[in-house]
Amino acid sequence: MDKSSTSSDNSQPHDTDGVTTNSAFDANIVDATKTIDETIESKTVDANLNNDNPTSGLQQWQALSAWSIVSNIFSTLKNILSNGFAIVPIAYTGWQQGFDMQWGILASSVLLILVTLFAIIEWRKFRFRLHNHQLEVKRGLFFTKKDEIPLSRIQNIRYEQPFYFKPLSLGTLVIETAGSKKDEAHLAALDTLQAQTLKRLLLNLSHAAVTPTDTISQANNQHNIDNTQPIVRKSLADLVLFGFYQNNFIWFAVIAGPIAGQIDWDKIFDSPLAQQFWLWVQQQTHQNIGLQTIMVIVGLFAIYSLFSLISIVAAILKYHPYQLDKHDETIQRSGGVISHQQDALAIKRIQLIHVQQPAIARLFSRWTVYFKQVKGHEVEQKTKQHMLVPSVKSTEIELLLASIPLISGGASALPSSYNPIHINWLTKRIVIPLFPAIILTIVGYYGHHSLEFFELTWFTTTMMMFAIYIRYKQWGYVLADKVIWQHSGFLGQQWKRVAFDKVQHVKITQTQSQKHAQLAYVEIGLASGSVVFPYIPASVAQQIVALSLNATVHNNHNWI
Repeated sequence: MDKSSTSSDNSQPHDTDGVTTNSAFDANIVDATKTIDETIESKTVDANLNNDNPTSGLQQWQALSAWSIVSNIFSTLKNILSNGFAIVPIAYTGWQQGFDMQWGILASSVLLILVTLFAIIEWRKFRFRLHNHQLEVKRGLFFTKKDEIPLSRIQNIRYEQPFYFKPLSLGTLVIETAGSKKDEAHLAALDTLQAQTLKRLLLNLSHAAVTPTDTISQANNQHNIDNTQPIVRKSLADLVLFGFYQNNFIWFAVIAGPIAGQIDWDKIFDSPLAQQFWLWVQQQTHQNIGLQTIMVIVGLFAIYSLFSLISIVAAILKYHPYQLDKHDETIQRSGGVISHQQDALAIKRIQLIHVQQPAIARLFSRWTVYFKQVKGHEVEQKTKQHMLVPSVKSTEIELLLASIPLISGGASALPSSYNPIHINWLTKRIVIPLFPAIILTIVGYYGHHSLEFFELTWFTTTMMMFAIYIRYKQWGYVLADKVIWQHSGFLGQQWKRVAFDKVQHVKITQTQSQKHAQLAYVEIGLASGSVVFPYIPASVAQQIVALSLNATVHNNHNWI
């Protein structure tokens, strides 16, 4: 960003409603600073502010609005419910066996009271300020905890506006740092203008250590010139498709399994409705096993589609209207129907590009692109939630990367093929299921088990060996000058794109058999985690080391 000096006729500061500022700022900056300073004046802290620094209004300890109590209550209840899926089968069993409703209401009331008290205490003890190029946050009842967050470590700044804050024009800033396992700062119930101004200041100051004069010039230039460049827009149909194929059906099965075990299936199958349904199936299929199998598959797909409705609704509510923009050195994602979100991620923080295609998505030739950052508590989901682009076509991936010129490794298309790993990986693993199968066969022979026992044993063994073979066929890599791609998967597939200038370490492991076969097990360490390449030629492993060193030896930029 270019530096600019203030003209002589605008160099003298003037007072506007108690806000001392420079007239070179445009109207938006003045209004934002007025709002922040008016809040500070209400707390009687405005005596020693630096008049030339736009961050000076936040150099004194600030309290959150009382409306943050509501946000804390909702957040705590959400965490309890989201982490309590394991008790669903227990609650269902208790409901089946009968329990006293009065005790349930009493327990819920006590829980709500405790959560409310905790939220009030959190609000009373929470303070934040900008001081010495860091964001300081302190909280705690009996023991005060103070977090000092250097602005240079800020990785993501997410703006959220839940549905209960929209009528009040309030929002929440969630600030995440590199390597953190949780949100470092959660500033709830800020005025929308205050939140956007603070977000802008944190983004500006976290890019580099700059002087107050530089910060003023940069803020002035950024609001005279709109540097936002659109990258991706996703329609409602794209999000519907994304929700359909990005379906966590396995979690439904995990929860529904214990519940299904409590159901008396014999009673259901003997019911008149079930008997009429089975009679209708026999009439339609004429007792043809092939037709009945097709009908079962269609029924399973219908169940999957019904469950997908939840995923589709969630995708629309969370992402619509999906927008991904480039603003200076950050990419910013916005969207959300009920709770509006704006995520900002510094481009230099991107460590890995993960392109994933679940099994259902292969039918539609769509991918999900993840921008993986420094490992910690990420933006999108609890375990692997990074900033993502949903429902991307193969031909769009190179255009997407080309729209982010500062990204490590540059723009590159998704590879059309890959080099497979050595077959020794398969031969050492495919025989593993044979040992328990042989033991079970011997035990079954001397135990005089039925023929069905042996059929089930060897059918299961064959399926396991087939799964290992499919896994082997999906392993592969593509080596280029600036990046290396890893391909893996099972029914679906995924690509991981590693830029060599983001590599922190390369670990090469060889067993005696691998040394004899000139193979190696390579682990590439990134700030976002490790990427493993098993059973690749030792010469390729050495080439990875050479390319990584060559990319970083003359690069003095921090990898985060």
